Amino acid sequence: MEPDTYTVTIPREEDAADPEPIEVWPLVASALDKIDADPSTRDAAEAAIEHGDGSVVLANYLNSEAKRVHEMDYRFKVPLVVWAAQQAREDDTATSIYDPDEGCVYFETDVSQFSFHVYKDWTVDWPQVADEVQAGYEWSGEDNQTWALDWLMDFLDVPTDDYMV
Repeated sequence: MEPDTYTVTIPREEDAADPEPIEVWPLVASALDKIDADPSTRDAAEAAIEHGDGSVVLANYLNSEAKRVHEMDYRFKVPLVVWAAQQAREDDTATSIYDPDEGCVYFETDVSQFSFHVYKDWTVDWPQVADEVQAGYEWSGEDNQTWALDWLMDFLDVPTDDYMV
């Protein structure tokens, strides 16, 4: 399947408008444009989005890059986090946990734990998105952004020397 065909229907709270399918890749591509991603990073993003854990790593990478650009295009965030949870459930590569106290969706992968603050996205039915709901979830607190590009590039099987400047 091609990434530009991936759609997700975001579960919504009762008071919100009826959900409609959203194309995930155009939103990711827009964020990649905003950070001026190079061709190998784009290739890695396309490879990563095919997997649950890869989608988590991709979302982490985009969040980490947002710090260096002015006015990041965050429209990717909710669809990509929902997509990651669905894909991870299908390919058994990550577990998603929603902590209503923190307003966070956490993912446990073989690589690390990842956190995504979603409290501002209040119309999303996050308990329906996640595999588990756990108030007071104990997150490791590790800095995932230092290795964000390396983890993303792992989905291309490219040696580090080929993309490091």
